[in-house]
Amino acid sequence: MAQPRPSLTLILDLDERLDSEDVRLEIDRCYSYVGSTLVRTHPACDGEPQNIMRFLVKLGTRRYLRAEDEGADELWNDVMERWFYNELYKVSNNMLIYNRRQREVGNPQLVFDWIDVELQNGQLHALLHCDNVSGIRPETSELLTQLRAAYNEGALGEDVVRAYLPAPASYEEQKAAGLAAKAERDAQKAAGLAAAEEEARAAAAAAEAAAEEAFLELPRLANDAAEEEDEPALEPFALDEPDFEVDYRLWLIEYADGSTRTFDSHAGTLA
Repeated sequence: MAQPRPSLTLILDLDERLDSEDVRLEIDRCYSYVGSTLVRTHPACDGEPQNIMRFLVKLGTRRYLRAEDEGADELWNDVMERWFYNELYKVSNNMLIYNRRQREVGNPQLVFDWIDVELQNGQLHALLHCDNVSGIRPETSELLTQLRAAYNEGALGEDVVRAYLPAPASYEEQKAAGLAAKAERDAQKAAGLAAAEEEARAAAAAAEAAAEEAFLELPRLANDAAEEEDEPALEPFALDEPDFEVDYRLWLIEYADGSTRTFDSHAGTLA
């Protein structure tokens, strides 16, 4: 029997400061083959614009979230896991390609903080944090399986409505540490390049002095070596790489009454 095929509607929830007719046209052009695409806006907040990519997942009347529903586990294992992997792969690539194109033409980029996956018509929302270049690894789809399992086992508590993976506070700590580590790597790289340039200048000066002393022409070895060591051309289709890997261990669980608790997905415990 043929497997059911989920459908995806993308809702790009943008900071109102980023909205324009040109942006909407670019979004339609970039995301049209992924699925139906809608753009909506929310009021601007303090600081940098915050944007959310929302996944509205439709599968008719088929039920896949609660393990107690007949056929739900089979539907999840046979259809939904693979489908979420593929959709995250396509959407992440499109987010990165969109921003690369905007940089090339001098337009503002759209940086998405979260992908909000609406499970079973909104019974549970899983918010997956993008990396700092607005991408997400398709393997992150495995977190949805972990979330579903914890949800069905009751490990998250009662009346769960939303899960943030990772918890916002955890991500901000990771971001601060990750960007600090990147700054240190960049500084070390710059120092290494400066030392190499100084060494090359010293070698060239020594070669010139030796040539003058021997009444010889200046050797071209330095120039030849420089030509050979030119950096390779950048891959024209290369996409941005994140400055640090997101650790999704700690989740923030939100309940129907608005309260929240932190869940350690490795230990399987609520704080």
